[in-house]
Amino acid sequence: MDIRFGDHPSFHRAAAGMVGASAALGLALHAATPLAPLVGGLLGIAVGAAWGYGKPAFRIAAAAIASAIIFAMAPRGLMSTSAPSAAMLVASAGVLALGIAAYGIRGIRGALAVMFGTAVTLLAMWAAVRIDFARQTHAWPSLVRDAASAAAMGMIGVLATLPRHLRVSLDPVQAAIRRLPTELDGEVRELCNRSISIWSSAKTKLADGDPGKNLVRDGVLKTLEVATKSTEVKISGPTEDELARRMTDLDGRIANATDGEVKAQYQAARGALDDQKRYRAHIHQNRERLIARMHNHVAALEKFQLAAGGLAAARAASAGAPAVKQLEELSADVAASGEALAELEIGADAKPAEDAPPAAVAQA
Repeated sequence: MDIRFGDHPSFHRAAAGMVGASAALGLALHAATPLAPLVGGLLGIAVGAAWGYGKPAFRIAAAAIASAIIFAMAPRGLMSTSAPSAAMLVASAGVLALGIAAYGIRGIRGALAVMFGTAVTLLAMWAAVRIDFARQTHAWPSLVRDAASAAAMGMIGVLATLPRHLRVSLDPVQAAIRRLPTELDGEVRELCNRSISIWSSAKTKLADGDPGKNLVRDGVLKTLEVATKSTEVKISGPTEDELARRMTDLDGRIANATDGEVKAQYQAARGALDDQKRYRAHIHQNRERLIARMHNHVAALEKFQLAAGGLAAARAASAGAPAVKQLEELSADVAASGEALAELEIGADAKPAEDAPPAAVAQA
């Protein structure tokens, strides 16, 4: 899972505005109404949202409606647990939450943001009331209590802006990284690290709907997949030096054998050792091909990332259509290298000789 927080400047403006405006309005409304902490907090949150995200008229109007609901329910008591009072309190919080979330979040995500904002606003109201009527703050000047209560409401209200900034996505590359075997060859692991670095850069520079981003992701996934499969084929049995010694020994035995049956068995064993040697050579050859194709694939990804990120395209900005054509050619290169990488299987064609006698294979 990939969690990112974006657009820091607007969040900072909104947070500072919510806290500062809430405290200031709590002070300003102190002499006008005993509901100064709540009304000041509601209006302050709207002012901060307007400073951070624009649309001040809409957001302040939403806060004004929310405040009107608070004034309407005041005779019932703000802490009343009756159904009408609870409904009005939720309605007030919901109107403000809509004012915070509007113009920026839509669809299901927008609906969830409004529900989350409603819960946050209710929590902020509860905190403001608790601070204003707490025994610990009873000795404070009423002006200070109202300002502190409204400021606390603004602080908590900042949480309602989080849905605008948080982006949660499932990153298949991270899942593939976690599946990488620990016993990867050093050179293969280095290529994997380079491809991971390419993805880390591309996913921040390219938009989610950009086909180039999907191409880079698929290319990196293919690199990691092939690297994982490369550990499945392991060379076991005697080493090359041991094979060479045994083959030399068998050559001497064959040369000195006088019995036909004995000589035939030694020759069969010698042939089985030849098969093992060819099998090992085939695995080594395919490993070299694997690494060579991985180098080519990662280099193609790096080149495409450079162009798609705008660096290469900037140099060719005056070329217009040729720059687009160059990017398309690079896309084809990445796709082709990925297909070539997928087709390569270590040791796919290598197998022990089937015509060797069972006894000879067992003895070898």
